[in-house]
Amino acid sequence: MVRHFPINDDQSVLPTHFGFWPGNSTTPGEVTSRVFSPKLPVVCRQLHSKQPFGMFKGENAMNYAFSTFLIEAIIIIFCIKFVSFVLRPLRQPRIVSEIIGGMMIGPSMLGGSRNFNYYLFPPIANYICANIGLMGFFYFLFLTAAKTDVASIGRAPRKHKYIAAIGVIVPIICVGAVGMAMRDKMDENLKKLSSIGGIMFALAFTSFPVIYSVLRDMNLLNSEVGKFAMSVALLGDMAGVYVIVIFEAMTQADGGGAYALFWFLVSVVIFAAFMLLVVRRAFDWIVAQTPEGTLVNQNYIVMILMGVLASCFLTDMFGLSIAVGPIWLGLLVPHGPPLGSTLAVRSETFIYEFLMPFSYALVGQGTNIHYFRDETWRDQLSPLFYMTLVGFITKFLSTAAAALFFKVPARDSLTLGLMMNLRGQMDILVYLHWIDKRIVGFPGFTVMVLHSVVVTAVSTPLISFLYDPTRPYRSSKHRTIQHTPQNTEMGLVLAVSNHETLSGLITFLDFAYPTKSSPLSIFAVQLVELAGRATPLFIDHEQRREEDEEEYEEEEEDPDRTTQSGRIDQVQSAFKLYQEKRDECVSLRAYTAHAPKRLMYQDICELALAKKAAFILLPYQKERLEDAAPTELRDSGMLSVNADVLEHTPCSVCIYFDKGRLKNAVVRLSMDLQHSTNSSRMRQETYRFVVLFLGGADNREALHLADRMSTNPDVTLTVIRFLAFNHEGEDEREKKLDDGVVTWFWVKNEGNDRVSYKEVVVKNGAETLAAIQAMNVNDYDLWITGRREGINPKILEGLSTWSEDHQLGVIGDTVAGSVFASEGSVLVVQQQVRNQKGGDGFLNGKFDYKSFLSPWSHSHN
Repeated sequence: MVRHFPINDDQSVLPTHFGFWPGNSTTPGEVTSRVFSPKLPVVCRQLHSKQPFGMFKGENAMNYAFSTFLIEAIIIIFCIKFVSFVLRPLRQPRIVSEIIGGMMIGPSMLGGSRNFNYYLFPPIANYICANIGLMGFFYFLFLTAAKTDVASIGRAPRKHKYIAAIGVIVPIICVGAVGMAMRDKMDENLKKLSSIGGIMFALAFTSFPVIYSVLRDMNLLNSEVGKFAMSVALLGDMAGVYVIVIFEAMTQADGGGAYALFWFLVSVVIFAAFMLLVVRRAFDWIVAQTPEGTLVNQNYIVMILMGVLASCFLTDMFGLSIAVGPIWLGLLVPHGPPLGSTLAVRSETFIYEFLMPFSYALVGQGTNIHYFRDETWRDQLSPLFYMTLVGFITKFLSTAAAALFFKVPARDSLTLGLMMNLRGQMDILVYLHWIDKRIVGFPGFTVMVLHSVVVTAVSTPLISFLYDPTRPYRSSKHRTIQHTPQNTEMGLVLAVSNHETLSGLITFLDFAYPTKSSPLSIFAVQLVELAGRATPLFIDHEQRREEDEEEYEEEEEDPDRTTQSGRIDQVQSAFKLYQEKRDECVSLRAYTAHAPKRLMYQDICELALAKKAAFILLPYQKERLEDAAPTELRDSGMLSVNADVLEHTPCSVCIYFDKGRLKNAVVRLSMDLQHSTNSSRMRQETYRFVVLFLGGADNREALHLADRMSTNPDVTLTVIRFLAFNHEGEDEREKKLDDGVVTWFWVKNEGNDRVSYKEVVVKNGAETLAAIQAMNVNDYDLWITGRREGINPKILEGLSTWSEDHQLGVIGDTVAGSVFASEGSVLVVQQQVRNQKGGDGFLNGKFDYKSFLSPWSHSHN
């Protein structure tokens, strides 16, 4: 047997067909290109039959097709991961690294070597890789579409729709004008009206899958401008679905006339009706058959993934773009749990990490920078270059100008303009489709791919410099417990992820002792990891109550219909129950935030800033093994939520480490009696709280919170103030502030028999620790202390090296540790830090080489 492959040194083409090709009188076995369609020079070499081999028998593994494919897969994945590692400090999204990694094996780099192609990437193996790469694109588009909430289009603000329309119409007009002006300089295929129309629409629209994937890599999904960009892109994409049909109809009319156009439209209508009437109902049935809190049956998942291939086949057979099928099928999948999230869990890693590298290898093999020559510039490259340049400029200016017109801040408008120019997977698949439709050749394809890489690579650092997602959280106003007047309503944000942590926080709120004269306004947000969705979702349950009631009525009319709002949620039920029990002195408003764990802090901080909360209450988070699955971490990733909130908070923060001691029926009964009539109240038990006051802003905030708790008649409070021997290491300003707060507290509670005050003088951290351990004999129920700000370093000397948990601070970590052997819970307080530092990098004139090199030592997702 013989294997045929091109050896043309002057130009490298991507083999796309073997055997006969319509319109070309090629002989079986010759390699042809859909673009150039010439007979290429061939070289014959022995193709070994399938049999065991061994290098010690003198056999070469590269003579076997499967072995060649295996080494190709290794090289492709290695090149992409290597480029991703090298570009990591530049904060480049994955798409840039992956395209460049694919180009490494193409004719632009390693593929330019004849020996490299002969031994590692022969045409038959390229054919296999190309088809796997196309499958990777299709499954990527399906998964992204499955995460898309189409219903959000109707909820989009009017200004989003206007900005989306302006950002599409202006580039279409400008790019179309440039295309028509340069029509005389184009080749026969490019100068067709359908070709110019396809190019101008592709440059005018921004793909939602691209925006989603790039913003996910940049951790901007949950940012204000990120949500804005995804909303605008989604609006454009929905119009783009119809544009694709129109474009394909134009190409059908060019090739087959009115007859082909008529049957094309008929097939599109039939296919769309089948998807809406049959497939959508099948998805709803699968959701109804899935028990609450479980994943969808794996057999259904396999059938859906097979359906992706079936949809590709049908759309390709009807003459539609082959990518339309997966997109339409994905849009019909109910996003979120259980179906959307199960699809992501079961298939995302395999698709992104194994199939997609072959997709970029396919792109890299068709990209050849050596096409940039004088003979190809005039007819194939220059028209496309000027059209892409005009498209980028007009898209940026029109989007930014429209956003400014609708009073979007200037920095956010510029950022939005850059985001709307991002290019990625969807655009590259369109360029491959252009090759298939003979709109552009491989030189034109190279121009478009390099345009996508350069624009995205340049835009992402500019976006990072222009937009700081934490900037809106900074506040110069006091948002603290200390500066909240007594006998006034105090606002707080309560953030929980599960029912287990909520019970401990509710117990703490009872001990905070809200009363009619000093009520609490609680903004309780349930944190849910984003799964099966592309866009983060923030739900205000009070605003959506009417919508939920309408959905409930629809469920009663149609028992087979299951909605997400109809599923019972323990956390929301607990919020509602607590509000009903404490209605006289507590107002509670419930929210649910669906976001990636690394971005949950943004929802918490935004809510605290908008509601002018005095503090944020968080449960202590620690990764631990699941009881039912010892190999899996429980609350994995939640530790970073607390750390990010502590760093970016617009107000004070309290972290409560619940050891379960205060959660019992006696406490609940006691609290109920306290809020009834004082004459009938029976004191069931006295609880001992202690404040470890080491000085500084955080400890002053902790003392003010403890002062509010001291009004609870069932609580005895002890305040222990630690002072350095001979005032060593003390800051005069902090010392005066501490003295003022301690004096105020003592004067206020001088006549309160349940409050006591002590001072302890220590020389170093060892004496501080010894003093705290000596207090453990009192068996305190709650330890309260400041986190770290303003503490005299002499008091903590030698303790910092032993602290492993930074969210509790040195003292909090010590008291909460198992070595300390205390059964009491721990409350750590951090006071608001006003006028926090601005964004990093060149914009603020600050540059730290450590921060530049740090990405090499951290993961980049």
